[in-house]
Amino acid sequence: YCGAEFTLGSWTYTLFTEGRGIDPQLAGLWAGGFWGTFTIGRITAGLFAHRVKVNTLMLSAMTTALVGAVLFWWNPHPWVSVGGVFLTGFAIAPIFASLISSTSQRVGARHAANTIGIQVASAVLGGAVLPTVTGYLAQRVSLEAVPVMLLIALAGLLALYVVSMNGQKAVADPALSSLTDTQS
Repeated sequence: YCGAEFTLGSWTYTLFTEGRGIDPQLAGLWAGGFWGTFTIGRITAGLFAHRVKVNTLMLSAMTTALVGAVLFWWNPHPWVSVGGVFLTGFAIAPIFASLISSTSQRVGARHAANTIGIQVASAVLGGAVLPTVTGYLAQRVSLEAVPVMLLIALAGLLALYVVSMNGQKAVADPALSSLTDTQS
């Protein structure tokens, strides 16, 4: 996830100016708009977090982000491309926070702290590796590698999430189950 976020945040301006010939001031506004829509998405998700199931939120966010990435890549007109950037920014906003906050539901309270540590370390690694690989490909092949890498990262994220959630039930916390057993 963080690799996709950092790739889009780091490479959008360069792709718009050097790859697609957008005026630098406009490209700067559009690249900054990614972070603006990201912020709006985080706030919006926070307001509705208790009304929507985490799994529903995650699948909706990932699917919408993938649609935004397709628009960014497709680029029939600059406005479609920037719309894709903004849509992706808005959509990906709740993903990291939702993954972290729902960790204990997936692995149980006993393993949550260690798992969150691994998640954060993986986020930092992905945030360093994916933008670097994207930059290498942009230099060697084309700046159009940026939206392709974004698509690959988001599609991979969605696929991994679906596979990890397929047939998985929430892990019961042993402390809570012993409490309910004594109350029965």
